[in-house]
Parts: sequence; C-alpha cells; structure tokens
Amino acid sequence: MKYNAYADMVASALRQRAYWRIVVALVATFLVVSLVTPLALGLIGSLAPELSAIKLTPTGIEIGTSQGGLFLILSSFAILILATVIFAKKLSNRTLRDLTGPAPLLRSQFSVTVKWMFCLTIVMMLVPAPQSSMEVQSQLALGLWLTWLPLGLVGLAIQVTAEELFFRGYLQTQLIGATGSYAKGMALSALIFGLGHISGDVEGLSALFPVVWATLFGLVAGDLTARSGTLGPAIAVHFINNMTVIFIAPVAGVLSGFGLWTRDVDLNTAFSDPILMCFEGLILLITWLTARIALKR
Repeated sequence: MKYNAYADMVASALRQRAYWRIVVALVATFLVVSLVTPLALGLIGSLAPELSAIKLTPTGIEIGTSQGGLFLILSSFAILILATVIFAKKLSNRTLRDLTGPAPLLRSQFSVTVKWMFCLTIVMMLVPAPQSSMEVQSQLALGLWLTWLPLGLVGLAIQVTAEELFFRGYLQTQLIGATGSYAKGMALSALIFGLGHISGDVEGLSALFPVVWATLFGLVAGDLTARSGTLGPAIAVHFINNMTVIFIAPVAGVLSGFGLWTRDVDLNTAFSDPILMCFEGLILLITWLTARIALKR
C-alpha cells in the first residue's frame, strides 16, 4: 500500500540513498554504542558504586538489578540518539526533524496512542497468561516503587526514543529510499532490529523466540510509523510494552531494578513453549490493531 503520510520522511532519505552510506551508518553506530556505552557505564559505576550497572554474584552476573544501575543503563541510550543524529546528518544530510516527523503531530499521536495502549495493558493484565516454570515474587515496597517510578520512566523514555529514532526514523526510511520499496525497507529494518535482540541467556531453538518476536515488533512499529508519518505511535507502543516488562514483573537478575515484582523463570523452557509463543503473538497483533484504531480517532 502507499503510505502518503510517510512521504516527507521518505523524501528526506532520497537525498543520499546509496547502500554504502547505510552500511557505514550501521557499522559506525554499532561501534560507537558498543565502545562508548560500556566505558561510560564502567567509569560512572567506579565513581559512584550505587550506580553500578553490573553486579557480580556467586551464581553469575546480574545486570541492572539496582535502581541506580538500571536508570544508568536506560539513560545510556542517549549515546545512540546522539550517534544517530550525527551520522544521519553527516552521511545522509538529514536533520532530526527528518527522522521524527513534525513535532506537534508526533506529540499528539504519541499522546492518543499511549492512552489506548495503557488501557489495553490494564485489560490484558486481567487475562490469565500461560505459565512456564514461572514464580512471581515481591521485590519493592509500593512506596519505594512509586518514588523511583518518575525517574525510571524518564530513563525508559530515553531508551525507546533512541531505538525508534535509529531503526524507524533513520534505518527504515533509508532502506525504503535505497530499495525503492516500502515492504523491503520495513522488512529489512525490522529484521536488523530483531537480530539486535539475540540473547546470551537462552540457547538452541529457544534463542529464536526473542529474535522473531522483536522482528515482528519491528514490523508493527514500522507500519505504525509509515501510517502516521511520525515516530509518535511507535514510541508510544514501545514505551508501554517496555514499561510493563521493566516496572511490573521483570525477570529476576536481568534489568529488574525497577520491578514491583520479579519473575523467576526458566527462559529456555518459556521460549520453547508454543502456547506461550502464540499468546505473545496474539498480544502483539491486538496491540497493532489497537494502535491503528487510536490513530483514526
């Protein structure tokens, strides 16, 4: 289909559409984020141990299990924002406005979509979900959780904005411009987004689940961006999705510092459960359809 609302963002990508520019941007962004982020986390952690992102335990390494450490991890995605803006300008002659769409429209679309997503999340939390070797435990007292919530949401906003800015704002539009196809550009950027979610915590066929799910999420976010002409809806969907994972019941020991509860779950078992995979796929489908309805209001 033709995404008329997306025309301006794609037009800006046509200024410099060569494939080599996309490859250079991908490699350069990956190197900057991979090198600068751990250095920054390590330096800040050594100067302020309460902000340490990594904790060594007798059973292994825990990442983001303290509130300060998790906030630092989420905030470190500002490096990705900066790298995206710089390389988009240097390699593709594109401004921040070219990557996000019109700011007033972005804000209004984000607002309406996040409201619908929040309501959907409340409803879905009432629906019994398949359980796979999972035990939920209380972690933070409600008062402490509420105290940290505003700061955590700021960090989360940085994280999801960074990913949407790079993958949907820059990469997807550049690939559409280079291939001359909306379908190819959206599919390729979603696949790269999915590959970025390869996890070392699972192995075998179970390792495919987070990649496949993230790829499908990338398609959802990409379609919403193309339909709306801004990053607003994709950021809203991404924000609510990650908020439920990080702040409600994250997996114990992995980015769990802000969790009201934590889940002790065998990820290899969970990610190989076909019932759970179908359930998660159904939720993603409902999320996409709900966001589309929100955009028509």
